[in-house]
Parts: sequence; C-alpha cells; structure tokens
Amino acid sequence: MKTLNLNILTTVNILFYSRMILSLICGFVLLNFWVKNGKNDDFPNIVILAGILFLGLILGLYGVTLLKKIIVPRSKYPLVLNLLCNMKGLGKPDYSGSLKFDLNNIIKDNKLRLTLYYVNNPQYPILTFNKEKIIYYTQEYNWDNFKWSYKLIPQGRKEKQVLEFQGINQNNIKIKDIIDFEKIDAKENEVLLLFIIHDILFGKRSSFYY
Repeated sequence: MKTLNLNILTTVNILFYSRMILSLICGFVLLNFWVKNGKNDDFPNIVILAGILFLGLILGLYGVTLLKKIIVPRSKYPLVLNLLCNMKGLGKPDYSGSLKFDLNNIIKDNKLRLTLYYVNNPQYPILTFNKEKIIYYTQEYNWDNFKWSYKLIPQGRKEKQVLEFQGINQNNIKIKDIIDFEKIDAKENEVLLLFIIHDILFGKRSSFYY
C-alpha cells in the first residue's frame, strides 16, 4: 500500500473539513427530498428540520469514519494520526498502528517545533519538549509521572482548548496546572500532536483514553 505524502496536521484538517462538507451535503439532500415529496402536516416544521440536521450530522460522522479507513492506513504514522482524530472527535475511535517510531523522524516529517513561544512575545518560550522531559514556563517535569487530559471549555459561541495536567517538578513539588492553547503560538493541533507523540514514547499513554 502506497504511503500518502501528507503530514499529520494536514490530514486532520482534511478530515475535519470533509466531515463538515459531508454533513452539509447529506443535510441538503435530505432537505431537498423533504421539500420535493411534500411537507408532513403531522409534524411541526422545526421538528422535521431538527431531524434533518441530526441525520446530516450522523451521516457526516459515518462518512468521515469511512474516509479515515482509506486515509489512515496509508499514513506513515497511523497510530499517532488515529489518536489525534480520536481526541478531535473525527469518526469512530480507532487505536490501530504501531507504537514504535523514531522521535526525530516524526518531528522532521511533520515539521513540528519542540519549543513553542508565547503568542504575544515570540522571544519568550512557554512550552518545550525535551525527550523524557517537558518544560512549561519555568517548571520542568518528567513524562513518567506526568498526567494530562485534553478538554474543550465553552466560551460564548466558541470553545477554548486547554490541557489540564498534574506532575512533579524539578524541586519535587506536585503541581496541578492548565495549559491554555490560546496563549501559545502554534499551528492548529500542533500542541496536541506533540503531547500525543511524547506521551506514546515516554509517558503514561493518556491519549489512549479518548
């Protein structure tokens, strides 16, 4: 099977927008069918439209799951791609793929940065991945005792991406904190991808719980 020459972030973006497009197409087809075949007076229009929207979303989810089955096995790093898709809610959860890959190669192939900077100050490093260690601001943690979870927090019409974590720093002090993705100058899903990669290689594999 020929490997696709697409990096992980690009592939996830393709799947994300494909789900939206598939949902819109399915919703439009169902709406067109309803209009052409006459409205049913037994149900309020709002109920019918809500049903069409729901079916469109379900069909979009099913469609992107099928698309994943075609794209992901052709990826150079299928497990990492699957885990990122799982965490972003793209299709049915899948955990297939090899646990073994080279850190330097995956970073190079996907053009990732191991040091990320504060969004309002490009000279100020906020998050650094150094193999078995992770540095957030001035606090350094080892992956073997680092627990984390990815969450979406409602913020008006949008959702804020955060990562809650607990770890023991370089001074042997247990710390709980939150990493706010909005404060980090990074590509879409880059922070999450870096966490998944290092979590597989050095951590407790928290990314498998999504």
